[in-house]
Amino acid sequence: MKLEKEITVKVTCDYETLDKILKDKGFIIKEEYEINDDYLIDGKVNIKNLKNLEILSKCILIRDIVGIEKELLYKYKKYDDNANILEQGKIKCPVFDTKKALEFMNAIGYKSLFKIYDKCFVYCNDKTELVVQLVNNKYIFIEMEDEPEYINKKYEDIKDMINEFNEYDLPCEKGNYFVKKAEIILNETVNR
Repeated sequence: MKLEKEITVKVTCDYETLDKILKDKGFIIKEEYEINDDYLIDGKVNIKNLKNLEILSKCILIRDIVGIEKELLYKYKKYDDNANILEQGKIKCPVFDTKKALEFMNAIGYKSLFKIYDKCFVYCNDKTELVVQLVNNKYIFIEMEDEPEYINKKYEDIKDMINEFNEYDLPCEKGNYFVKKAEIILNETVNR
């Protein structure tokens, strides 16, 4: 499993406003793509007595990065006492057909818990890469990863990422750099 670092913040304005702010700060869109995630959990797990992060730790995703790749995905996250992410990683298994993957997972006892639909825009300037995510046509998040694809840089420390992100003073909820979009959608969609 490859370990990685990232920060995620929740945006407090609409996408058009954010797009204009980013472009005014020298960012351009380098890539657009869509991700469809189906969160599955073993049907034997009683989620009524579990905390959100415990539920998410037991989920397997069927991910379709539309037109790019399809995979089964397990996300590992280790948290501190304040639910800040200390360590995270993921392991992927390529699949050719997400419907067949869902049939397979259902056959071994997994059931769909919730879905997340992301419309993603990769913004870059000469030193920073940000991924703006429009989630379920309701929320906007910005992610920053430790190994950006379009910028020749590797962040060794999460504090460096936070400091660089803060330089742009973007409209977002301040102070929370580990927003868990899956937890937000879980709270909205799953009755316990």
